[in-house]
Amino acid sequence: MRTVSFPSGFGPPLARERLVSSLAADPPRLDLAALAIATLGRVDLDAPACLHTLDALACRVQVEAERLSEKGEALAPLRALRHVLADIEGFRGNEDDYHAPDNSFLDRVLERKVGLPITLSVLYLEVARRAGIPLYGVPFPGHFLVACDAGDHKLVMDPFHHGDILTEHGCEELLKRVAPQLKFDRAMLAPAPVELIAYRMLSNLRRVYLGRDDSEQGLAVVDLLLLLAPDHPGELRTRAALLTTMGAYRAALKDVERCLELSPDAPDRERLELHARELRARAELLN
Repeated sequence: MRTVSFPSGFGPPLARERLVSSLAADPPRLDLAALAIATLGRVDLDAPACLHTLDALACRVQVEAERLSEKGEALAPLRALRHVLADIEGFRGNEDDYHAPDNSFLDRVLERKVGLPITLSVLYLEVARRAGIPLYGVPFPGHFLVACDAGDHKLVMDPFHHGDILTEHGCEELLKRVAPQLKFDRAMLAPAPVELIAYRMLSNLRRVYLGRDDSEQGLAVVDLLLLLAPDHPGELRTRAALLTTMGAYRAALKDVERCLELSPDAPDRERLELHARELRARAELLN
């Protein structure tokens, strides 16, 4: 195990403890990180049952891959993965209720068989890892994907769209739909480490909860984001705003002061200093 130290925070202790443990593993455990995040939606989550489901799916993929290999099928492992997860089990993107929090929770995705691109990608990655398929996550702009190396090129899969295999041209077309302001670059298909995948999963949740004005859940998510990136100025500002809304003025003041310390020449320094003075005044009134 690697030694990892994170600052204390304001989110649910169970989620923090499990996320720290998953990232401290050698190598880091994506399945456990995703389940740690899922405890934000269900504290009594049955993690062993979820892991057993992933194990069982992987066994079925292995059997299917052997069958396809015996038939001389090209790309047998990937086709087996797609066949079991998309064709048989029916895992797919939730296009009807894309912004529902459940789409970001791996346990709910396993139950409901719908989710976001990144959560479905976690499913594909963890089933593939158990089945011995060298798949990796691709932090494609606006739409997470998975891929594997095949000689001098990559094979890219889109778990959100029934595990479709994309060519490089297909990736370009996808980018035009999800992030038309960007120009396609092969670097967009580089592998994503577990920490980045966890951060992106949490970023999706943050947008969902803040969009619903759910300060309590939003704070829990931002706290986990700051666990992964303790000095992220944007997340510190967001947590300070949430803590202020919830009346935790001293805690909010610490985040604002940290922002000022990290970015003494920040464009919004005057606003931050004003916010800090207001927070000190409010905190004094509580004495």
